[in-house]
Amino acid sequence: YYVPIDEDAYAYGTISIIDNKNKTNSITEQSTLNSNMKIKVRGNSSGNYDKQQYLIKLLNEKGKSSSENILGMGSDSEWILNVSFIDKSLLRNYLAYTTVGQVMPYVPDARFCEVIWKDGDTYYYEGVYMMLERVKKSEHRVDIPKYSENSQYVSALIRRDRFNLNGIMMDNYATNKGLTSGYLDIEYPYKEDITEVGIKKITKTIDTFEKALYSENWEDFVKYRDTINMESFVDYFIFNEFFLNYDAGYNSTYMYIDYDGKINMGPVWDFDQAMDNNAEVTAILDTTAFHAAPWFDRMLQDPIFVDCIINRYHQLRESILSEESITDFVNSTINYLGPAIDRDWARWGYYYIHGHYLTNDIPGAPERNTTTHEAEVEKILSVIFEHGKWMDEHLDSLYQFKKISLEEAQAELIKEEPNDSQPIFAVIFVLIFLVSIKLVVEYNNE
Repeated sequence: YYVPIDEDAYAYGTISIIDNKNKTNSITEQSTLNSNMKIKVRGNSSGNYDKQQYLIKLLNEKGKSSSENILGMGSDSEWILNVSFIDKSLLRNYLAYTTVGQVMPYVPDARFCEVIWKDGDTYYYEGVYMMLERVKKSEHRVDIPKYSENSQYVSALIRRDRFNLNGIMMDNYATNKGLTSGYLDIEYPYKEDITEVGIKKITKTIDTFEKALYSENWEDFVKYRDTINMESFVDYFIFNEFFLNYDAGYNSTYMYIDYDGKINMGPVWDFDQAMDNNAEVTAILDTTAFHAAPWFDRMLQDPIFVDCIINRYHQLRESILSEESITDFVNSTINYLGPAIDRDWARWGYYYIHGHYLTNDIPGAPERNTTTHEAEVEKILSVIFEHGKWMDEHLDSLYQFKKISLEEAQAELIKEEPNDSQPIFAVIFVLIFLVSIKLVVEYNNE
């Protein structure tokens, strides 16, 4: 139920985790972690679903915040129990986070679990969830420098979403001028720590980027490149487009400012309604959707940015975005979940979701509201592979938004770059690539 902003929205209790390796876990087994906690329902729309998501904060015996390393994801005090009622596949967030996390930093780790409530001596089965990292500034989350208003650039974690009465809402250039939708909220530095000086420095970083981006003068426009980590914007575009995450860019959209003062997109977040799972809007597979997202709609006027997207996409399509890679991952995840899928479906009655839950807004489109887990998984693979095949052949359609030709933009770029910049870039690229491979290998060995 809803409570006023100034009241405590949490319920208090304890949490026990049973994670005995190489065997089937049950409530009769010895727990591997016990902690006091407080817990509340989370999510804007999802807070009203039957199967709800929860934010958990761990507490010590004195009721103070306490960090624990849960399921090998690193120590922290805040955790999310996630898997939305609307995702009856149980896979959407897990598939996206695990895939994107192989190449983009700070993507939330996730581990599947089954949740049981205990009230006195009575147990209630709640179904399959993911224990999920919350997006926040932390050593094991978004590991940006600690806040200091004296730094030239103030590091920050920022979120674009609806207006937040409790947030630090930015009065940045594009929002002020009505050039973008939603609002930017400073999530780190925290409200109790940040000063007006810090807010002004963060706002200045965003303003410098946006004033260039929304300039009609080409020479001023291309200065946006100097204010961002281009690779992060490229990857963010590709993954959200490939997985048909129409909500990204508008809501639940994170970005961070690192020690160098550049803006990075990410971490990615919230794929519940992705992969043709929006209740009212059918995914259109033979076009792009992300081209209209705030900021990105302007960046696509730069053919250099478009060229980076196309080249990077084809590279990823040969590896983690290949049909073989995604199919193998989905099948292995289903095998891992095993009969837990049936238990979850029996608990939540997905079989009885009919009528207008998922509408078809395209005449003649097939029924979107599947009635079996197998059919829902088949739908996920079908829509992303069909969309992927379209992207394979038509992603160059993004050039339609360019201000000048790619050749002209490349010629200008060559004139601007110092002669020794290419070897330095090559070395940095190799180092980053090797680190990425190491992380992937380590992940696969877990």
